[in-house]
Amino acid sequence: MHSINVMKIRQIIAISLLLLPHAIWAQKLSISIFNETPLSSLLLTPTHGQYRLVMPDTAISVSANQLVYITRKGDSISVRDAQHDWGTHRRVALVGQTGHDLVRIKPIVPSLPARLYDDNMNFYVDFHRLMAINLIEQEKYVAAVVEAEAGPNRAPEFYRAQALIVRTYTYANLHRHADEGFNLCDGVHCQAYKGRSDNNRIFEATNDTRDLIIVDAQRKPIAAAFHANCGGHTANSEDVWVAAMPYLVGVPDRFCSGGRSYTWERRIPLSQWRRFLAEQGVDTLRLSAADIGFTQKTRQSHYVVQGVRIPTTKVRERFNLKSAWFNVSAHKHDVRLSGRGYGHGVGLCQEGAMAMANRGWSYERIIAHYYQDVSIVSIDELQAETEGPIVPQLPTPPDSTEPIRLF
Repeated sequence: MHSINVMKIRQIIAISLLLLPHAIWAQKLSISIFNETPLSSLLLTPTHGQYRLVMPDTAISVSANQLVYITRKGDSISVRDAQHDWGTHRRVALVGQTGHDLVRIKPIVPSLPARLYDDNMNFYVDFHRLMAINLIEQEKYVAAVVEAEAGPNRAPEFYRAQALIVRTYTYANLHRHADEGFNLCDGVHCQAYKGRSDNNRIFEATNDTRDLIIVDAQRKPIAAAFHANCGGHTANSEDVWVAAMPYLVGVPDRFCSGGRSYTWERRIPLSQWRRFLAEQGVDTLRLSAADIGFTQKTRQSHYVVQGVRIPTTKVRERFNLKSAWFNVSAHKHDVRLSGRGYGHGVGLCQEGAMAMANRGWSYERIIAHYYQDVSIVSIDELQAETEGPIVPQLPTPPDSTEPIRLF
């Protein structure tokens, strides 16, 4: 009976998430935290504001620094502190009362470092684990993701550009986990989210761009791809993924040359390289050092050996390279790669954008450089123009789990 009810609930939530994107954006987002972890027990501790712990038959106030244990018991969860046992329940909610509430969540089994989260929490058992869902106001979430994805001590204009990208991705992907009953997860499948941001500069940048997103020429939210360093030229989306996106066109970038990820080197045993080439159909019995050699003066989509065309993205994925922009030279015992950039190379180059911001570029100019023929609009403006859900065409890679927005 429980599994049937859960299935019905998931279906209802999935339909709601797909059909009501604007309404969902006006409410709190639901983010599954520690989503890639098989949680079975955690410790929650309110650190700021006022909270009430809501169970099906009762609600209690939880004081600051009170330790509350949430533990999976079969399909239910037990709730207790050092003095009280509040029984087992199907679902438990931790509800903030002030709008400025903050809770510390410490996974116990398995043991992981604690994180701080704004606003509310829901706990229940599903997918054979304890689910912890953070219900958070949208702009607080955007700020937290900006910090996780971009780091501290950046220029305000870079943070504004990054906030636009994060918000655009969030708005366009509100349905990403609809069939599981929440909006987004906290892993690279969606966006890195490690809990609350305390960075005032990020909060200001997020507030300065509140409710703004990036849309293409058809007024659809863009697939807001970004990466660490492009190596001097960004990549076309069709050279990395399947779809050619008109706004994800390669552009030169002279600003990232001073970045720490601009160049890299790697040595791979010659036997491993030959084995890989054989798997791609290369006749390695007739392979010479000249055949193996490869130079990319500009970005190339394929590494060609004896007429066999191998996607450079496939080489990168196989050997876990920093990028698909590399030169190859064969030596007696190894193959040496000298590469440029870090990441898939599509969309905004973070280290380039940081340098632009440091030189006085506005966030609008930064966005316009990396994304072609796009506009920055408010969600309210888009809602007034559009009927129904707004879902961009996402260039999903067919043979890779790499997210489109990271490196």
